[in-house]
Amino acid sequence: MTFSAAELRRALEQDELLLLYQAQVAMRSGRFAGIECAIRWRHPTRGLLHAVLFVNDVPASGLAPEFMRFLLRAAARQVARWRGRSIEIPRFSINAWPMSIGAELLADALRACDEAGVPPALLEIETQPEAIYDRSMCERLQEFRAAGIRVALDDFGDGDIRFSVLRDAPFDVVKLPVSLVKGSGHPYDDAVISSAVAFAHAIGAVTVAEGVETLEIRDRVRDLGCDIGQGYLWSRQVEADALPDVIQTIAVDGSTLPNH
Repeated sequence: MTFSAAELRRALEQDELLLLYQAQVAMRSGRFAGIECAIRWRHPTRGLLHAVLFVNDVPASGLAPEFMRFLLRAAARQVARWRGRSIEIPRFSINAWPMSIGAELLADALRACDEAGVPPALLEIETQPEAIYDRSMCERLQEFRAAGIRVALDDFGDGDIRFSVLRDAPFDVVKLPVSLVKGSGHPYDDAVISSAVAFAHAIGAVTVAEGVETLEIRDRVRDLGCDIGQGYLWSRQVEADALPDVIQTIAVDGSTLPNH
């Protein structure tokens, strides 16, 4: 399934796009630690579409800057609405297409935060592992950090990684993919997770384990040193009006399963 530039532009112009939010939880304290924002498409004939069905068509159509502006503005405005209700969001994370990372995206991010009245320090931009092999990309990511925006390396261990390149990697967060986290308990997967944690802590970054679905997985990745967890144990991806209940449901020790 592929979508044309005209279809994708219509999605932007006709307000067919929306964001879902998934809670992240501090592994030691069990407290709410932030959210990841995920884009969805209310397609007029195909129904609600997961991002995986159109995410590769966006850069191919040349619309990545426009989609990133939508993501940034929608997320920042929603965080501002929550803050106006005294619901504190420690940080909100947005995935960026690697080719979109640059001066334009940085300006759009700062503008979105400024217009919404949200501190840029709450924003986190996620990028894929291939970014670290491009020196100019790393320099651009450093500009985000210099502006106070956090940078996350997504899907660590789910692709080609050369540790020699990671020494000066400009990341505040290292995210472990679902495929690796769900395999925890196997000696190889546990070794990779431990290595990722050691690398992250060595560069001053924190780790996020995605795909935490059971207490057993939570306990294992926590024991391996992961700092933050994300997954169905605490919450599925939900619309904005459901997130406050998710935050309320997360137990102090992070062990209570939400009733949804």
